[in-house]
Formats: sequence, C-alpha cells, structure tokens
Amino acid sequence: MVKKSQIQCRKILVIDDEVMVADVSKSILTHTGHQVCCAYSGEQAVDLAMETCYDLAIIDAMLPGMSGIETFEIIKQICPHTQGILLSGALNVNMIMMAMEKGFSKVLAKPLQIAALTKMVQATLIETELREKNKVLQKQMLQMRSLFEQYLSPEVTSILMNQQNTLSKTTGGVQEITILFADIRNFTLLIQHLPLTEAQTFLTNYFDMVADIIASWHGTLDKFIGDAALALFGAPEPLTSPNLAAVSAALEIQKGFEVLRNQWALKSDFFMEIGLGIGISRGPIYLGNVGSRRRLDYTVIGADVNIAQRLASETTAGQILITDSVYSDVADKCTIQEEKTRSLRGLEKTVQIYSIIP
Repeated sequence: MVKKSQIQCRKILVIDDEVMVADVSKSILTHTGHQVCCAYSGEQAVDLAMETCYDLAIIDAMLPGMSGIETFEIIKQICPHTQGILLSGALNVNMIMMAMEKGFSKVLAKPLQIAALTKMVQATLIETELREKNKVLQKQMLQMRSLFEQYLSPEVTSILMNQQNTLSKTTGGVQEITILFADIRNFTLLIQHLPLTEAQTFLTNYFDMVADIIASWHGTLDKFIGDAALALFGAPEPLTSPNLAAVSAALEIQKGFEVLRNQWALKSDFFMEIGLGIGISRGPIYLGNVGSRRRLDYTVIGADVNIAQRLASETTAGQILITDSVYSDVADKCTIQEEKTRSLRGLEKTVQIYSIIP
C-alpha cells in the first residue's frame, strides 16, 4: 500500500454508480492521505467539479446516462489540469485508444484490485507532481531569462543559459566582428548643470533608442559604459553584411539622438551643447567570458574594439568615423569623405579613417 509520505495530499473524485465500489475506493485512497469524494453519476460528478477542482478523477466507463468518457470531457473543460483514470469491466483496444484521445492518463480493468488501484493512483499523482514542478521550473527559467536580458543581450543570454559547463569555463574564440561605439560628447558638462535624476531619465531614453535600433539591424548590444554604448555586428549571430548593418544602425542612431536631444532641449538649453559621436571598426576580436571566478563579463577584446572607442572620442558632434576595414564594404552604398590618417591614443600605427556623410 502507498505510504502517506510518498506524495502530497491530493483531491480525488471517484465516480461510479456501484456504491460499494465507490465507497471502498474512497476508503482505500483516504487511508493513503488524500481527500476523496464520491459521485454516483456523471451529472453529480459535474456538479461537484463545478464546486471543487480535483487533481484526479477515477471514472467508471459505463455510467447510467452520461458515460464516463463524456463526464471526463466536461470535467476537463471545468478544470483542465484534472487527470483521469478510466475503469471498465469490458476493456478493449478501441476503448483504450478513445480514453487516451480524451485525455485519460491510464485505464484499469474491473473488478478492482486494491493493490492495482493504489499503485495506479500513486503513479498518476507522481506524474502530476512532476508536471507541476516542471511548470514551476519553466516559470523560473523564464524569470531568469527575463532578468538576464535586462543586463545582457538576448543572444548572449541564450549562450550562457544553454552552456553545459560552468560559466567560468564558457569558451570563447576569435572572430571577425564589426564594432560600433557610440559616445555622447560633452555629457560631463551636461551633468554639472542637470539634476542627476533627470540625467538618468535622459540616458534611459537614449539607451532605449540605441538598443531598439541595434536590434532592428540584427546587432548585439554588448554593454553600456557610462554614457556610451558598445555594439557588435556579426557575432554571436552571423550577419551577411555586418559592416553595412553597423553603418546603417549608426546613421539611424544619429537621427534618433537629434530628435531626443531637441525634445530635451525644451527643458534645458544645456542639451544643445551635447552631441553623439560614433566610431566603427572591424577586425579579429576575442568574444567570450573575461574576468574572475567571482565576477565574469561576456564581452569582446581586441585592437579594433579600442580603435572604435578612440574614433568615437575623436568625433565632433553628429559625426560617424569608420576604418578601412569597414569602408571597403560600404563605399558604394554611402556618401563617404576621406579623412587624414590619425594617430590614436594607445596605438602604435596611424589609422586611415573615413567620415560617413548623412
């Protein structure tokens, strides 16, 4: 016999027009720790189901009036999570198949044997518990993914959540990646004259706009750094034309920034002092986990990351600067002006750069 401690207490409805069978079943199952009610017709069972949602219904197939299968269909409409065991003294293949199609978990032949009934009820309720635990886990996974995606891109979230090893062992690799770095010019001046709460609201509006545009061009937002944004094109998700996507996103971001700045300038003239500079470069980049066992960052490392950041800091407000590695793919698709080669801070060689003309 099933021990009370094996499964939690459940609500069970026994439906059988044979009063003795129903009452004996109730006695047996109550002894195992469950709350059991009896109904002696399909109509009575439906009335009870309207009042209480049962975890399990044990139903005789040959009820007077409404059949056992018809009764179970109505109960499932009232309470979809109710499991069912069909009892019959004349089981055949057709009845078993129909029972499975109508949602019964199991079928059991009559006359009932106590051991067989308790074993089948136990198995069915264990399946119910596993199903409920699985739903809880799925909900927790969705909540975790939602939380991750507030700090990481959806692409990176998928990589980390699907990783079989520990996150500290997540492997990275070197890939050809296009890097976009967008930096607000004169933002330090702005926050000296603006309440910090307003500065935070402005940055939230700005970052929302940047994130939406990058996603629309199938880029990956790597991180926000102060008032700057770092985005990747071509990884972790491959793109056919990552350079063109990055430049297109940059042009759209500049337009969006101008609209946002003009809106905020109605509140403070200091917003007219800021602008947005964007640098774009492409080259071999390491993409993967960087950090310690205590604190990891899934990010990019490479010379072209630094070049894109330096270019953004070299721009005037509203300017988009690109390197040779980007120019070759977009030269015939954008209006471009060649700039003088520049020595960028921290780099040994000068860099040939170009300016995208909106």
